[in-house]
Amino acid sequence: MQPLSEKFWQTISASKGDPDQLKDILDAQATPDVMAFGREFNQALINLNQWKIWGAGYVMAGGMSDDSFHYFRSWIIGRGQDAYETALAWPDDLGSFAEEDEEEFENEGLEYVWMEILESRGIEEDPRSNTEATPDDDPTGQEWDEDSVYDLFPKLAKQFG
Repeated sequence: MQPLSEKFWQTISASKGDPDQLKDILDAQATPDVMAFGREFNQALINLNQWKIWGAGYVMAGGMSDDSFHYFRSWIIGRGQDAYETALAWPDDLGSFAEEDEEEFENEGLEYVWMEILESRGIEEDPRSNTEATPDDDPTGQEWDEDSVYDLFPKLAKQFG
């Protein structure tokens, strides 16, 4: 699993996970920096592509399709480095990153900001093309069953179930 840079997390933190704020931050950066951010965002999605994280999202949202799982990973990234590291280490603790009464755990827009900036600059090179894995590959780890997934995440089941 590739680590992510401090600069990546500083950018996420400064944006507060808001796509509009991220756009303002990245717009001010040079194209190579935007491309580096895109590579790292893609790597974060790949790193989070694990059955245990999908299971946590399933419990939090009361069900989760494969598309929703993709955007759930963007939600985790938008919550910052602590949420990301918690998801990787013990996803049953992700409930502490949810806002009170939050029901949707997706942040689709966050993922596309850097792509839109590169497109607006006429850049056709895709910084994601140099990776062996993709965020849409099958998740890694132990697959869970919908009938027992709530038992795997007792804290989340209590908080969201």
